[in-house]
Amino acid sequence: MAHLELLVEDVIINKWDLNDEVIILGRAKDCDIQIDDQSISSKHARVVAEEDKFLQGNRIFYVEDLKSTNGTELNGHPVEREKLSDGDLLKIGFTQFRFIENQNDYLDQTAVILQND
Repeated sequence: MAHLELLVEDVIINKWDLNDEVIILGRAKDCDIQIDDQSISSKHARVVAEEDKFLQGNRIFYVEDLKSTNGTELNGHPVEREKLSDGDLLKIGFTQFRFIENQNDYLDQTAVILQND
């Protein structure tokens, strides 16, 4: 299950599972992840999950800036819409999150073929 971790000085303060197709981050009370930080817009950014066209059952996650005042950064670079990868650091305002994706990725595994004599 993919999730976002709220980090303060590299310590995980909170964690949110990314179960829905769209998760809104911001200061507004109706945001899925509400953040009390004056440098964050009321609806600052969102995380979107889309079905992977090539691997059935897998989802691809994207972060999208919602035309916020101070922008959204991914791994230290400003982004408008960008694909998320396991371990990515997302910064909105002064608040930092880490994206964790716990999906099994069998594409990186090597098959072992046993031969019978």
